[in-house]
Amino acid sequence: MNAAVHPVEKAAVPPAPLPHPLLGVTAIMVGVAVSTLTSRLTSVGLADIRGAVGAGFDEGAWITTAFTAAQMLVGPSCVWFGLVHGIRNLLLLGCVLFGVAEFLIPWAPHLSLVLALQFIAGLGSGVFIPLTIGIVFRGLPQKLWVYGIAAYAMNIVLSLNVAATIEGWYSEHASWHWLFWQNAVLAVPLFALFWFALPAERTNRQMQKVGDHTGIALMSVGLALIFAALDQGDRLDWWNSQLIVLLALAGIGFVGLFLVHESFLTHTGVDFSLLARRNIVFFVLFVVLIRYLVTSSNLLTTNFLVQVRGLRPLQAGEALLWLALPQFLVAPAVAWLLTRIDPRIVIATGVGVTTVAFVMLSQLTSAWSESSFAGLLLLQAMGETAALIAMIYFLTRHLALSPLVFLGIGAFLQTARLFGGELGTAAITVFTRKFEQINSNLVGLHVGADAPATIERLRLYATQVGAAQDGGIADGRILGLLANAVRTQAFTLAYADGFAIAAGVAMCALLIAFLMRDPPPQPPAPVAPPPR
Repeated sequence: MNAAVHPVEKAAVPPAPLPHPLLGVTAIMVGVAVSTLTSRLTSVGLADIRGAVGAGFDEGAWITTAFTAAQMLVGPSCVWFGLVHGIRNLLLLGCVLFGVAEFLIPWAPHLSLVLALQFIAGLGSGVFIPLTIGIVFRGLPQKLWVYGIAAYAMNIVLSLNVAATIEGWYSEHASWHWLFWQNAVLAVPLFALFWFALPAERTNRQMQKVGDHTGIALMSVGLALIFAALDQGDRLDWWNSQLIVLLALAGIGFVGLFLVHESFLTHTGVDFSLLARRNIVFFVLFVVLIRYLVTSSNLLTTNFLVQVRGLRPLQAGEALLWLALPQFLVAPAVAWLLTRIDPRIVIATGVGVTTVAFVMLSQLTSAWSESSFAGLLLLQAMGETAALIAMIYFLTRHLALSPLVFLGIGAFLQTARLFGGELGTAAITVFTRKFEQINSNLVGLHVGADAPATIERLRLYATQVGAAQDGGIADGRILGLLANAVRTQAFTLAYADGFAIAAGVAMCALLIAFLMRDPPPQPPAPVAPPPR
C-alpha cells in the first residue's frame, strides 16, 4: 500500500449511528439465522423437494448448489456495494429478492425454474451475513460491539442445528412447501427490522467512481465457480468428472486474473496487506476451522442417528437442539466475560472444551442413542460459540476499522465462513464414505463361516426369523441380518473416525489461539456525526 491516502478512504463518509441499537442487534440475529437456516434446510429436505419437481438424484443435487454458490457470488462483493449504496438499501433489496423467490419456489412446475429461483434467493440472502456484521462495526456504539458480535456468532451455530428439527416437523405435520414459505414469512419482519433499525444512506457517487468493479467481478465469479466444484465434487467423482475439472479450472483462472488485475492497480480494491498481518491470517484460518467443526458435529450426529439408529429427521433433530438452545445463555455470558478478561483466554478455553467433546465423541459405539450425545453436544455448543465470539471481538481490537479495512474483513470473513462449511461437508462426505468401505472390509474379514462368534450370531438370527418360513426365505433373511450388522458397525466406526478427525481439526484451532499476538495500540475511534 502506498503512503498516500487511498481513494476509498477519501470518498468514504463517517457512518451514522443506529437510531435504535436494540433493533439493530435483533436485525443481526434474524438476518444471520435466516441465511444460515435456509442453506441447511434445503439440504436436509432435499428428497421431498426432488420428488415434488420430478427430479432425479443427480439433477436435484444442484438445488442446494444454486443457493449456496449464489451466496458465495454476492458475499465478497456486497460489502463494497453496501459502502457505495448504503447498507440499509442493500439489505432491504436482499429481503425483497429472497422473500419473493422463496414464496414462488413451491409453485415452480419444473426443476430449471426451481434452480433459477434458488439462485435469486441465494443472491438476496447472501448479503445478510456480510452486511449484518457491518452493522456491528459501523452502526453500534463501540461498547455494544461485543453483544452484536455475540448475536452474529450465536446464530451461525443456532440456525444450523435447529434446521433438522424444523425440517422434520414440516415433513411429519405440514408439507415440504414450508421449507421455503417459512423464509418468505420471515423476510417480512426482517424487512421491517432493517427499515426501522438502520439509518437511511444516500448513494456515495464519489466512492462509486473509484471502485474496482472489474476486480470485484473477477473475484466473485472465480470463488463461486470453485465453490460449485467443491459442492458437486463428491457426487461427480471429483477429477474424473469433466464438469468438475472445468468448474475448478475456470474458477482458478478467474481468481488468477483477479490477482493479475490487482497487481497493475496503484490502489487495490481489497486491502491485501491485511493478510500480511499475523493475526488476520490466523483469524481467517480460525473461522474456516470453526465452521468445519460446526458442520462436522451437525452432519456426523444426524447421519449416525438416521443411518445407524434408524431415527426419523424430527427425532434426530431433537438431539441437535442441545447444540442450539443453550446459545441463548452462552452468547450473552461470553459477551459479558469478554469485557473483563483477555479474549485469547476465552478463545483457548472454548476450543479446548470443543476438542475434549470431539475426543469423547470419537468413542462412539452402535449402542449410542440420541440421549448419549446430549452432554457432549452441549460442550460443543458452549465451546464453539465462545471461541467464535471471542475471536471476532479480538479482531476488533487488532484493527482500526476504516472503510477499506471493513471492505477487506467483510470479504475475508464471508469467504472463510462459506468455504469452511463447504470444506467440512465435502470432507465429511468423502471420509465417511471411504472409511465405511474400509471398515466394512475389515469387519467382514472377521466374519468367517466357521468362526464361533459368527455361528452364534447366525443362531440368534435364526431364532429371531423363526423356523415356520420357507428354508430359502429364512436363510436369505438371516444372511441379510448379518450383512446389516456388518454395515451398522462399519458406519459406526466411520462416524467415530469422523469425530476423531474433527478433534484433530479442533487441536489445530487451539494452536492458532496460542499463536495470537497482542493487538497493536489503536487510535481513538472517529466520532460519528449526529443523525440527520
